[in-house]
Amino acid sequence: MKCLLKLFLVGLFIINTIYAYDAFSIGVSGVDNILHSATFYNNKLLYGIDFLHFGMNAESSGTNYYSENNNSNETSSNGGISVNVFMPRLGYRIPVKTINRINTYNQIEGYIILPMVKGTGDLEEEVDDIDEEIQDALTLMGLKVSHAVEYEFNHQLSLTGSFGLNWIYWDFTQDEDNNSKIELSANHSYTYTMLTLHFKLDDITILDDIIK
Repeated sequence: MKCLLKLFLVGLFIINTIYAYDAFSIGVSGVDNILHSATFYNNKLLYGIDFLHFGMNAESSGTNYYSENNNSNETSSNGGISVNVFMPRLGYRIPVKTINRINTYNQIEGYIILPMVKGTGDLEEEVDDIDEEIQDALTLMGLKVSHAVEYEFNHQLSLTGSFGLNWIYWDFTQDEDNNSKIELSANHSYTYTMLTLHFKLDDITILDDIIK
């Protein structure tokens, strides 16, 4: 699992730094719109990264009374937990058919959900002690296969509707003190639809030359 995560991130980094994108799309409607805000394209390759944050703080205070000497002691605690989730994506788009302004594609896309957990205040040490276990338990992998239909308004702007199937895979391994370990795995899949605006940038130079 960890090896696959590293390979995925290295591949995404190489594509993102070496190849400049020539188009990008923004999700405007669909089940996954919240988690797929923007996708960048370079020819048939597509990639992107999304981000989520969750934070929680807790405060408590009280007074302890001692009957032996009628004294009291006030206590308070303050702690919190912060979870940052990165979701890199990498995929491939295969053109199928073109009729006038309509283009169709088949797409395959893999993604990973990578959490980063941090504790603050009184919970800092407790969270740091188990952050590896929390991150392993929250790490997910997924695969999407979809068919997309694109309508071109002009050579730079188009609207794309896609229908696909999303698989989510999860596994977790925990070593026990008695030289044994617990292995858990689960998977979940569902169909989805999505509507995106697609912008092409490869013809901007040509348009500038025409205007000048």
